[in-house]
Amino acid sequence: MRRLLVAVCLLVISGGCTGPTRPAPPSPSTVSAQPLRPRAGHTATLLADGRVLIAGGCAVDGCTTSEVEPSSEFFVPGRGFVPGPRMRHPRSSHSATLLADGRVLIVGGWAREGTEALAEAEMFDPVTGTFQPAGTMQGDTILLPDGRVLLAGEAEVKIFDPASGALTAGPAMPRPRHAASILLPDGTILITGGQDGRQRGLTSTVIYDPRNGQRRAGPQMATPRFKHAIALLDAGRVIVLGGTTDDSELLASTEILDLAANVFTPGPAMSVPRYKFRDVIVRTTAGRLVVAGGTRVDMLAADGRSFEAITEVAARRWVPTATALPDGTVLVVGGYDERIRVHVDAVITPVLR
Repeated sequence: MRRLLVAVCLLVISGGCTGPTRPAPPSPSTVSAQPLRPRAGHTATLLADGRVLIAGGCAVDGCTTSEVEPSSEFFVPGRGFVPGPRMRHPRSSHSATLLADGRVLIVGGWAREGTEALAEAEMFDPVTGTFQPAGTMQGDTILLPDGRVLLAGEAEVKIFDPASGALTAGPAMPRPRHAASILLPDGTILITGGQDGRQRGLTSTVIYDPRNGQRRAGPQMATPRFKHAIALLDAGRVIVLGGTTDDSELLASTEILDLAANVFTPGPAMSVPRYKFRDVIVRTTAGRLVVAGGTRVDMLAADGRSFEAITEVAARRWVPTATALPDGTVLVVGGYDERIRVHVDAVITPVLR
């Protein structure tokens, strides 16, 4: 078993956190200092009680199947990893959306190589501790300001209302393959880059309003990108990070969009190139932006002018997860390397201030 090599960081879980309810302590015989099985393309969601729900993910080298138990597990701060409930459909490359009522909506993904994307969504309920059916849903998910969830599928947009369980049609949304999208403070959605029909990166952006379906061209990025990532820096700026131009050249560069000026300018380069790192950009409790994936974990400097590598890892790592914990640390779990070997490990960064 490979382990991440961490500079000034804890490999055995430490610290605690508080939440509205504290789960019963797991039996010592079920607690592990490392994840219970290999995972890549999984999700990791911080629950209200301080646990992290780690769901799904491919489990064997080659990333050919997710059908290995335990299909879910919890990270319990101060203790370690414990088995979670069985998912209705083991899956990888899915989404997990934390809802206002504390439940987690799981959508999409694949059970194993060569199969169709899963159509049945499921819901984790922290009260019952089980996964329940959530209806037929597919597509990329974005949590809207009113608590509903937008699902952008290949051919249609749906809006899911967790309060009523209703699924209704939404206005059509542009969806380039491997684009990166984010909800903006004004309620519109910024869609950046993606892949054209010749599998080349795009520099274009689109601003889409899910309330009425209106769309307009956004500013052009300087670099074509797909399989990249995106995050809000503050109420007026968005950072676009990494990706690839052609699936061979990986990017360390970033660009920053000033929403008021409607223009991209060059941002600070990450310490290493990255792609396939959608679920590894988090903001700590102190407000610091942290980026995992590749061979390092980076933190954006307080002045926003540079990235600092805070953790070194032994090999490039794609599709892991990163979760900001209440004590100011960041939990990074799993991923696969350049030979698609799936790893069973986790690290916690030092407290980041």
